[in-house]
Amino acid sequence: MKRHTVAIIFSTIILFSCNYYNEEELYGNEICDTSNITYDEDIKPILQQNCYYCHSSSVVYSGNLNLENPEHIRRVVDNGKLLKNIKHEADGDPMPQGGAKLSDCKINKIEKWINLGTPYK
Repeated sequence: MKRHTVAIIFSTIILFSCNYYNEEELYGNEICDTSNITYDEDIKPILQQNCYYCHSSSVVYSGNLNLENPEHIRRVVDNGKLLKNIKHEADGDPMPQGGAKLSDCKINKIEKWINLGTPYK
């Protein structure tokens, strides 16, 4: 009887612990404040969390693109590839590569920053 009870408890834990939720499912449609976008507070953390593992100075980065370097960021902003790729548009390369699309809020923050002229201060 004790074995049976332990097996039921263990099975229940396994069954209910294997869920995948993305950020929007967990937190709903939270308010996305794009009124005071700054590189250090908003954009850099997004890039660090989602891009630097392939596009930084510490790795052999893809496409000769180091997103720690403002000149490289300017290049993909000016040619339109940054937004096209993070929005997963048909004529872009979906980024992060092999990963889920960034949340709408993160994309909106990057787009707002670009529209502000990509200020670093």
